[in-house]
Amino acid sequence: MSSSADRPLTDFEGAVLAVIARRGEATAYQVAKEFERSPSEYWSGSVGAVYPLVERMRQQGFLEGHAGAQGRRARTVLRLTDTGKVAFQGWMFDSDRAAGMGFDPLRTRMVYLGGAPQEERQAFLAQVEARLAVFAQTPGFPDEPDLERLHQSWIAARLAWVRRLMED
Repeated sequence: MSSSADRPLTDFEGAVLAVIARRGEATAYQVAKEFERSPSEYWSGSVGAVYPLVERMRQQGFLEGHAGAQGRRARTVLRLTDTGKVAFQGWMFDSDRAAGMGFDPLRTRMVYLGGAPQEERQAFLAQVEARLAVFAQTPGFPDEPDLERLHQSWIAARLAWVRRLMED
């Protein structure tokens, strides 16, 4: 991997720093759990993804760890270094990347859906609408009102978009 000064953070790296920054400090396990509980399947909460990334970010100087203990189990508690704070701020407030199109599985399908027969397009959109309606009824962050409002506003915007596409 290139050095931290050579490139901007990936969204996964930025999100890991964001979790730790929001908490003040966290273990790799806590970071993995945060991703695991996300209603988005985009974020992997697997320890096979989070732990190696955290270790690379420690080696690159974004994170520092200190020994902590929980019961008889040893653990490393992580916090952002000054370099990590600068990198996090750069990622967090990069409006060009934040406004970018990014990966969106529905939008990707919309590009190619025009080639499908009208009946199949409408059936697909109706299925997506029904699935979004279920998401709207299922709290994504029941214990965090601010995140839940964000989650619900995203679902409402998606529903409005899909319903508009169904009219075309």
